[in-house]
Amino acid sequence: MLPEKPEFDHLLHCVPDVESATAAYTASGLPAHANPPYLGFRSGAWRLDARYVEILTVVDRAEFAGSPFGQAMTAWMPYVDALLAAGGGALNFAVHVTDVHATVERLRRAGHEVHLHVFAREGSPVSFTEAVLRDAPAWAPFFITYAPDRQVVLDRYSAGRVARGPHDLAGFVVETPEPAASAAWLGEVLGLPVDRARTVVPLPGGDVHFAPGPADAITTLLLAEGTPPSTSVAGLELRPRAELR
Repeated sequence: MLPEKPEFDHLLHCVPDVESATAAYTASGLPAHANPPYLGFRSGAWRLDARYVEILTVVDRAEFAGSPFGQAMTAWMPYVDALLAAGGGALNFAVHVTDVHATVERLRRAGHEVHLHVFAREGSPVSFTEAVLRDAPAWAPFFITYAPDRQVVLDRYSAGRVARGPHDLAGFVVETPEPAASAAWLGEVLGLPVDRARTVVPLPGGDVHFAPGPADAITTLLLAEGTPPSTSVAGLELRPRAELR
């Protein structure tokens, strides 16, 4: 593994309505909460620990477009709009790294186009920096580093929102026309080995499985522990990892 120590951080699930989506997560055994609207968008989460699934929508497009988050997501908005029009679905996922600037340098040396964004909410002791690949499929990861460290953020500021419930997130499925090539690409970007026999990239905190199909998108959350549900929430499948063959 690279010294950047890549780990799954969170996944973005775009939904038409955050309240109904978080209620559906909770009813499925994944306790989720909804936050108040902020800068034109609204989010909620199923927070397991430092990892979480972010459940989000846009509630005021003009306000959101002018916000730091909206500006950073400009290139993603056609995909977000398509997901919302279809009733929801997963957009992409964040990978935590120890030094996002080192990640940017490595990716740029490899020929990738990478944009850097810094987010600091006024009055908040927490900030974070994200690195976004511009030459990548819509499902591709972006990279994130927190200040202070994300475990400190969790312990000091977010511990009260952790409600994993009886299940754990084991990973997720990306459906692509060429699973082997997509897995190899992700392994190179993350600096992780690829299980070529199963087309899996073993990302700590959430393995990334590739399956053949036309969607070219994240389609399924894979759950472990307890008796995970087999259902769907706003365009995203929830399945026991044991069902994956």
